[in-house]
Amino acid sequence: MKVELQLPSFDEARDWLNRHSASLQTKGHPTLVHFWSISSEESKINLAQVAELRDQRKREGLRVIAVHVPQSEAEKDPRAVRNALMRLNLTEPCALDNEHKLRHALLNGRDTLPAYYLFDTEGGLRQSSTSFEKIDDALDQLLSDLRAHNPFCVACELFLNQEAMFCSDCGAPLTLPGASVHPYYENLHAGSLPTVRLANPDPLIGHVIDGKYELQACLGQGGMSIVYRARRVHIGDNVAVKILTGKFVKDDAALARFRREARAAAMLRHPNVITIHDFGETDDEHAPAFIVMEYVKGTPLRELLNNEDHFSFERGVRLMRGICAGVGSAHRQGVVHRDLKPENILVVAPEDDFELESVRVVDFGLAKLLADAGATTSGSVVGTPFYMSPEQCLGEPLDARSDVYSLGVMFYEMLSGKKPFEAETVSGVINRHLSEPPPPFSPALGIPRRVSFGIMQALAKDPDDRPQTATELARHMQIL
Repeated sequence: MKVELQLPSFDEARDWLNRHSASLQTKGHPTLVHFWSISSEESKINLAQVAELRDQRKREGLRVIAVHVPQSEAEKDPRAVRNALMRLNLTEPCALDNEHKLRHALLNGRDTLPAYYLFDTEGGLRQSSTSFEKIDDALDQLLSDLRAHNPFCVACELFLNQEAMFCSDCGAPLTLPGASVHPYYENLHAGSLPTVRLANPDPLIGHVIDGKYELQACLGQGGMSIVYRARRVHIGDNVAVKILTGKFVKDDAALARFRREARAAAMLRHPNVITIHDFGETDDEHAPAFIVMEYVKGTPLRELLNNEDHFSFERGVRLMRGICAGVGSAHRQGVVHRDLKPENILVVAPEDDFELESVRVVDFGLAKLLADAGATTSGSVVGTPFYMSPEQCLGEPLDARSDVYSLGVMFYEMLSGKKPFEAETVSGVINRHLSEPPPPFSPALGIPRRVSFGIMQALAKDPDDRPQTATELARHMQIL
């Protein structure tokens, strides 16, 4: 707990708070200042109410400053206040008003404690009272007014001016008053899988697969499959249906890969991994093999990277935390993705106020169970060149450490706006994966050493020198 002496005004108290903890800036935050004393039994009892209010409202931007007003010379001892703070479990910053300058400025010489002062996001006094209930009601009204008129950054827990669209601190799209979805997400392609939108209508729209899934809209297609939004006939909710295209039906290798995707993904149950509901093979010529998965309206990470130079460090870390969590859950189940890239990461816009955007890892089409990983045919290269590990480039057997390398490449690109290994030809990219170190990050990006070092570890040529799983990578960078 930090303690400071002799603060003559609320402005100076706010300056003190900002100076000591950038994460607790009061500009843009409704701020509650509460006066208390060790010798005031009522104020000590009310500290529990203040703590509960702080915890409930922190995500809505509330910041709290405690001010201790000594009633005797003994209470001016910072050690006595610190001991009381520990006993009372007071976690907000606390100022010591030993000279009673704040008391005289705001309390006008009154001795009544506790006393509460609620300030708006610009530092203007909204309400003062000795009643906690009145302050609680005033805070409800203040937050209601702010939500109705001011954009809000969920990540920074910060209200911004009415014209703002993106956070000035972290760059994330803001929660906008009266808007269900931020235009940033509306203007980018949204679908259930990171595939390319089809330009022409599809004759299969309205077709019912296996008597259970009515195809409603074609979302896109990949190399060997087409993805539809579908309605579950007996339940009525939406799902995504991935259908193996006809030309691959008699291709045993393609069908085996399709089955393997269903098998690998169905093993996984994690909020950051697309959930598989069903898999089937039928006599239907339109859908000889299909996978049914949850329908998620998200934007491929690739599209976001194409629209921005690079992500802010804070936003990149939030997204990467979710990606590592999803891939880490696969590693714990013995599943290696083998094709991690921005095209296979969906970024999902927040649906409710005070929620953050989230991620889903998709397309386990190249996934392989660790138990079978050693069976990879020598010389068989799978994956996408920019994101392939050195051992993947050589067609060697793969394990979770190959995914870690791909995660390192993605995180490098998210933070810098550039891929670590680029060349005009595929062979040139592969040669750089095999023999060249990644370029160091520009100091101007402000990436903490623990994160840059963790990314460089993930990009080690020798798998033994990397973190062994996605979870271990996140722990090395301290982003879990």
